[in-house]
Amino acid sequence: MRRAKIFRQAVIPVAAVAGLVLAAGCSTNSNNSSPNSGNASNVKISALTSNVNTAAALPTFSTYAAQYGGNVPTTGLAGKKIMIIPGVSALAACTEIAQATAAIATDVGMVPTIFANGGTTAEHNTAIEDAIHQGYAAIAMGCAVDPSTSAPALKQAEAAGIAVSVYGATTQEAAAAGVTYNNVDPYALDAKIAADQAVAQHDGKPFQSIAITSNAAPATEIMQSALKAELKKTCPACTMTEVNVEVPNWQTDIQSAVTSALLQNPKVTVLFPDYAGMLTYMLAGIQGAHRTNNIKTYLAFGGGTPFIKLQTQEPGSSIIQSDIGGYPPWTGYLMFLQAARALAKMAPIPYSQAIGPDRVVTPQNAAEVLATGGWGTDWVNGFRSLLGLPALSGAALTSAATLNGAMVGTS
Repeated sequence: MRRAKIFRQAVIPVAAVAGLVLAAGCSTNSNNSSPNSGNASNVKISALTSNVNTAAALPTFSTYAAQYGGNVPTTGLAGKKIMIIPGVSALAACTEIAQATAAIATDVGMVPTIFANGGTTAEHNTAIEDAIHQGYAAIAMGCAVDPSTSAPALKQAEAAGIAVSVYGATTQEAAAAGVTYNNVDPYALDAKIAADQAVAQHDGKPFQSIAITSNAAPATEIMQSALKAELKKTCPACTMTEVNVEVPNWQTDIQSAVTSALLQNPKVTVLFPDYAGMLTYMLAGIQGAHRTNNIKTYLAFGGGTPFIKLQTQEPGSSIIQSDIGGYPPWTGYLMFLQAARALAKMAPIPYSQAIGPDRVVTPQNAAEVLATGGWGTDWVNGFRSLLGLPALSGAALTSAATLNGAMVGTS
């Protein structure tokens, strides 16, 4: 079963994710740690609940279509080669993004190569150099990687006339890499929704929380800033302490860090794990502290089949209230759309508009998301229309939307 394969891949510690990891170790510090009097009684809980329900609903392509910049000519792309570089192939989502990019590139007649790698800058640079020396027309690079670590190679590629698009870079990273065709995730919105969900589920009453962070990952600062701001706004008496565990140490350190933090802070009832890849180890840590009956968790950016599956069975279904992430195939199509715009010498989709939906998966919708992929199918023909391709229907459409069934464990 591919679902089991994804689970094994997704829990591998990513020691070589150079774009994410700058330092290792565990540390703690406090933020918003002085409770104020009162609670969030001035906040409309119904409004917060509505925000969460909207984010948990099935997204539609029409919501995002106007942001994607109109039709892109692709008639001259037949036979041209595109190098697709996942940030690290061991992460299932990265591989799925790459596979989706390859699929839509193939449909417009291009010849894709997915460069499997362990996440090191040296490997990424090798892929870029291969593209330069082997006559590739485009490079699409993204997922768990900071492209600025390969800035010299990427600039050489662009100087050689190769179109470059990336996924997941911050504005600073993209600028340092010299790349303008970049699509991203709405990290700040994800964190805001997680805070709204936590406050709504507590009826606005103050709670003590711990955020499990990985501070070397670029998205962490964005999410944590938004999380703190939303809690300050909606629940000024809520508190949050941070426990930092960097990516290479997730498998070895998160369980003990969570157990220790919960034993030291018995009044904590909420955890905000920044990334879905933390969830397996976090659950073990909660169990180690014997707190499975009174802890709820929110956020967990990244999503993916193994983590959604955790929400369909105990103890995850009682504990994990949200698992927030995009859909790798949609992300892969958007990365290719940016590459196609670069090949056509069209302006890039602006940073603020080059985003796809991040759906909130809850215990209530987890089974549906797990069974269907959770993103519907209309986005496939939405992208195909922008690229001048005919619409798909029936089994062909379902296959495209689920990467030949891989996203629902039927391949």
